[in-house]
Amino acid sequence: MNQLNGLAPAANRERASQIMDNHGLAALIATTPENVTYTLGSPLRASNWTMQIYAVMPKEPSVRSCVIIPTNRLGVVAQTGIEGVDLYLYSDFFVEGSIEGKPSTPDIDRFYQLMQSTRSYAGPVEALEAALADLGITGQPIGVDEMRIAPEHLQRLAEGLPGGRAIPAYKLFREIRQIKTPLEVERLRRAAALNEQAELELIGLIAAGVHEAELAEHYRLTVMKGGATPAMTAVGAGPRSALPLIENYFRVIEPGDQVRFDLCLTLDGYWGDTGRTAVLGEPTAWQQRHFQAVRHGWEQALDTVRPGVKASEVFAAAVGRVQKEGIPHYRRQHVGHAIGLELYDDIILAPNDHRELQPGMVFCVEVPYYELGAGGFQIEDTVVVTEDGYEFLTHMERKLFLK
Repeated sequence: MNQLNGLAPAANRERASQIMDNHGLAALIATTPENVTYTLGSPLRASNWTMQIYAVMPKEPSVRSCVIIPTNRLGVVAQTGIEGVDLYLYSDFFVEGSIEGKPSTPDIDRFYQLMQSTRSYAGPVEALEAALADLGITGQPIGVDEMRIAPEHLQRLAEGLPGGRAIPAYKLFREIRQIKTPLEVERLRRAAALNEQAELELIGLIAAGVHEAELAEHYRLTVMKGGATPAMTAVGAGPRSALPLIENYFRVIEPGDQVRFDLCLTLDGYWGDTGRTAVLGEPTAWQQRHFQAVRHGWEQALDTVRPGVKASEVFAAAVGRVQKEGIPHYRRQHVGHAIGLELYDDIILAPNDHRELQPGMVFCVEVPYYELGAGGFQIEDTVVVTEDGYEFLTHMERKLFLK
């Protein structure tokens, strides 16, 4: 075991403790990158499907979490820093210490110090069991995020638990993460701001003769320069604006084209997701009518967002308004989704999701329309639910941009 300091975890430990107590669990073990990040406060990803990285969150909020990693990831830990976490290594990996007086950096020094001072176990299960023993919860009921632990490791771990089984915990982690901490909201705000900055730049670049690929490349480079990782980059011009997902860019923008953006990135593990629509030249009556219908539906969705309202009620309000405002055949599978460490962070504003909105939940609200052969429209913004409504995390104008 070794103690680490650096980035602060964003986990809502009090909420996690209550949910664990409700299920009679002594701890939760995170295995997916999102849940590991939530527990530790810093992204720590495996480089292949066989690599195992776990994070243990004890029920007692005052007790430090633990991270179990292969020794070859120790250099990453030394560079990124993790605060208030105990470290457990497994497997062999060899680096040599530098000769005294040779050039070095703080992360190299930290890497060398951790290599010398941290015990390494034979495998991930042995390291995990050592962590549980140090926490004093050997043989007690625990929940294991079943989505990213190798089946043979889960079986070995479960053999020492009551009933020979671990409680599946992926859904429990998602339930905990529904209510964002102030630190999480701030990280989502930063991700949204960078995404909006990039999207405004793309709108400014729209002109006759500009290729879709130029816009997509500009977005990705802008995002990376901002320290984030670009993800979905839907940039569609003309009739291709009706394609929900776009990964092949081949159209050159022409006068009269509408251009639809649906853009996603991750920053410090948290997602940003925004969308807008622009027209090069004077919009047609069809474009104006359909955009206004979409905008009215989006406004109706937001007017419905407040604590105690069901996700399905937000959906019904938005779709009904679009249908009344000029697209009577309008259909959608959802009008938004929770966002956080996952792009779709559990709750969906959909007809069959009847969970109630609560303060601290963060949603992307979107009411897009896709008509093949004609075009598509997008308005998508991020809001955090407050005690009496919502607060925007995004601030771009909600209009049909004209170029």
